[in-house]
Amino acid sequence: MDEEHRRLLLGESIDRLLSIDITGRGVVRELYAAARAKQEQPLSYLAARALTERVQPHDVVVISTGMPVGPWQMGEQDGPVGAATLARALVLGLTANPVILTEPKIVDMVAATVRAAGLQVFPLEQALQYPTAIAVLAFPLEAGEARARATALLEDLAPRALIAIERAGANEQGEYHRALGASLTEHTSKQDLLFEMAKERDILTIGIGDGGNELGFGMIKEAVLEIVPIAAQCRCPCGGTVVPVFVPDILMVTAISNWAVYGIEACLASELERNEILHSRDIDKRVHEACAMAGGDNDGPRLLDPGTDAVPAAIHGHILDILTLMVENNAEPGGLYRNARWPWLR
Repeated sequence: MDEEHRRLLLGESIDRLLSIDITGRGVVRELYAAARAKQEQPLSYLAARALTERVQPHDVVVISTGMPVGPWQMGEQDGPVGAATLARALVLGLTANPVILTEPKIVDMVAATVRAAGLQVFPLEQALQYPTAIAVLAFPLEAGEARARATALLEDLAPRALIAIERAGANEQGEYHRALGASLTEHTSKQDLLFEMAKERDILTIGIGDGGNELGFGMIKEAVLEIVPIAAQCRCPCGGTVVPVFVPDILMVTAISNWAVYGIEACLASELERNEILHSRDIDKRVHEACAMAGGDNDGPRLLDPGTDAVPAAIHGHILDILTLMVENNAEPGGLYRNARWPWLR
């Protein structure tokens, strides 16, 4: 079996693990199947391979995250946690310069999460000069300001890739929604404008989500309308769907959006033969705790306990343990038995 085929098989196994319906919403397997039908190859493998092909040392990669939740409109841990660990992986694996964009209200929360992943946070000009530092920037809520900021960022940074992790996007009426259909338009930054401009310039765009209302699900809009019960009719005056219209180059669907990042990291670790690119359960615990302490919601009982989508942080750590073993065994097929002391297991 050649290396490429082994990595495809690893990507297949990773996708299966990360699309298990741990949250009980009953939609992830069908949404994943719809995204996979459009894209043919395992989604974790596809995203990792695209990044390794497009991103050269010191290239900028923009990571977009932040989904306002609760009456206080603060961010949840799903998204910022993945943004922080993905930034770490891109720095370690591709020597990239990640720049994270988020809502003005949660810049400090995201910055604290990034530091817990082991990276420094500096203003943009300095962050682009230091090898393990990144910038966390607020993106405008108002569409006109957002369009001007998007133009400036694309011209100044010349990013090679844009990755949206658990972000709302505009529907056919230009409105933004929560998973259950309530309006988010007033509270979310209009980053889909940046993604639209980037795609026009042939910059790689990747959308990551788990429910159908996230930026990128325009790729499988009809499937979302059929699979997700509330998708066809929002609960705000716009009267539209909850599905964003933007169609990215790659759409990743997993049970929890952060898990898609874990899948990218695992495939990058395999592709580059550097297992440390996939962060450990200890780092994941630290990042979840830092995000929670800085105000990140668990999106369950609205408590600031470490975890994502009401799944405790320890469970996410177990997923990383499994991914780590999968990457190690893929590097040496049959490694568990090949290294055994007992000859009858060889």
